[in-house]
Amino acid sequence: MNGLRLKDSFTAFNDSSPGIGAIANLKGKIVYQDTFGLASCEHRIPLQLNSVFNLASVSKPFTGMAILQLMERGELCAKDKLNRFVPELRHYAGEVTISELAHHSAGFTDYNDLLWQKARQNALHSDNAEILSLLTQQKQLRFTPGSAFEYSNSNYVLLALIIERVTGLSLRDYLKQYIFGVTGMENTTVFNEEQPVISNRAYGYERYGESWKCNYADTFATGAANVFSTLEDMKKWDDALYGNLLLGEEAQRAIFTPGLDSSGKPLTEFWGGYSYG
Repeated sequence: MNGLRLKDSFTAFNDSSPGIGAIANLKGKIVYQDTFGLASCEHRIPLQLNSVFNLASVSKPFTGMAILQLMERGELCAKDKLNRFVPELRHYAGEVTISELAHHSAGFTDYNDLLWQKARQNALHSDNAEILSLLTQQKQLRFTPGSAFEYSNSNYVLLALIIERVTGLSLRDYLKQYIFGVTGMENTTVFNEEQPVISNRAYGYERYGESWKCNYADTFATGAANVFSTLEDMKKWDDALYGNLLLGEEAQRAIFTPGLDSSGKPLTEFWGGYSYG
């Protein structure tokens, strides 16, 4: 990049602020990489290429990939009804399909909103079981499934539950065996009670006036969030998206195909069209 460094472009950060890092991957080759700033401001730990980030909603593509793998193996299909896998929601959402969950057209209230209603916010011990319990208490969807796009983290928690019930594996174990292990993503994991401490972790911060506040709060909810990974591992993931390491050619096309509404029109032009995370 002609000698340009991240610190030249991101002037809001410095060597004593929360850090930032980037790898530019061109056709499988790293053409640029750089980090600066701190992984932990409290302990003055510099950010490095092997620092482990909370991917937040960038965790969703891994859930989407797992669903596509199960489809390719014939263990489920896009038109399967939620009721087949999660009968607890049959009283109002049994007709929702896997495709509608994956493309955010199912109509479920976001579980964060339900937690806020309980004054829990992002409480540490909110997990998929609690989220399913909250969704079970609801009486109706926000709109007719397939009629609209509305981003909801609940959709991907439900996809995680489907993966677990179909395979008999936790999402953490499934991703480790069929995605992280296959791609060589050795420093990538799903945060849960089995591994509450993440080595080399880079923490997130929010700006409050002239100071930074560590945004430490975690949940044990999976599917929608809670994958932790490094820049180097994400380069391996990017490579895998354009090869046949994880999916065959036909199934792989679904990753890059925007979802359609019930009339056959693209659900959203936002982000270029959303598909499987």
